[in-house]
Amino acid sequence: MKEIRIKALIWDLDGTLIHFRIDYLKARRVAIKILIHHGIPKKELAITQSILDNLKISIEIFKKKNYSLEKIDQIKKEINDAVSDIEYEAALHASKIQGIEDVLKYAQKIKLKQAIYTYNTHKNAEVSLKTVKLLKYFNVIVGRDDVDNPKPHKDHLLMICKKLNVEPLNVIVIGDTYRDIQGALHLGAKSIAIETPTSKFSNISNFHKADLIIKQDSQFSKELIKSIISFL
Repeated sequence: MKEIRIKALIWDLDGTLIHFRIDYLKARRVAIKILIHHGIPKKELAITQSILDNLKISIEIFKKKNYSLEKIDQIKKEINDAVSDIEYEAALHASKIQGIEDVLKYAQKIKLKQAIYTYNTHKNAEVSLKTVKLLKYFNVIVGRDDVDNPKPHKDHLLMICKKLNVEPLNVIVIGDTYRDIQGALHLGAKSIAIETPTSKFSNISNFHKADLIIKQDSQFSKELIKSIISFL
């Protein structure tokens, strides 16, 4: 019998396993308001950019203004707390992607470990999974607040691998954004990109570097199981 090389699936959460209907514009406006309050010129920020991208720009400006690392961390925490409240409301109304539980059951049946790899907070990820009754399938959850360097930095996936007691070569990362795929590339892990209507708004060049790309359509669960089997 062929030895199974893949030992774990590492899943993105929002858009991959669940519909997470957060008010992204509201979250971005809140973050921008906080950054402006702390001295960032409005012209440097854009509602069309992610909170992470606006924060990266702001941190560079804070450093030029000689803000202490402690003050920058306080500002980051202020944004995180405000956005987490908005995310929590969305977590309470999450719904699972059609057919995804069939894939999770299959992975569990063939004894693959499973983990959550999310830019959500640990608490809100857990609330979402409880809401859609999928929490029982996961051995590990690692949110943005569990690591110093969240995805796409490799530290996020490295922590998950350590908790699962697996090597990067023994995992498949599954996600619907370029950050999920970029994280897998940084780590040297296999990856499956899930093409959704919003995927086109991400960094397409990195998204297309995934080992496999499948569409989130009516045959999604069957195709995803086939894709996983192809790596075994």
